[in-house]
Amino acid sequence: MIVCVAIFGRQNNPLYIQSFTEADDGLKLHHIVHCSLDVVDERVNNPKKSGPMLNETFLGLLYPTEIYKVYGYLTNTKVKFILVTLDLDVRDADVRNFQIPFTCQVKRSHPELLQKE
Repeated sequence: MIVCVAIFGRQNNPLYIQSFTEADDGLKLHHIVHCSLDVVDERVNNPKKSGPMLNETFLGLLYPTEIYKVYGYLTNTKVKFILVTLDLDVRDADVRNFQIPFTCQVKRSHPELLQKE
């Protein structure tokens, strides 16, 4: 289950953050997505140490916590998509399939988020 989606711009400025939980853990999810930006930057700046190739937009599992798994995408314009899931048994292939419909929906509803800064 997806509990949080975040979009960050080229300079790691938050463009969109939405949590989908009823509990009061919104602040915790904001902290998790901001911490994941460090992992994204590390993978982009050290391509030899990271698993996925830089020509792929799917960065894979950024890091797991006790409760959540955090996945990331990086567009060719350096816009970052962060996805936090509650399901610890989710597979990378399932999360990778989330990218296409979500990106298309964002392009239709908020095209200004994906423009170059």
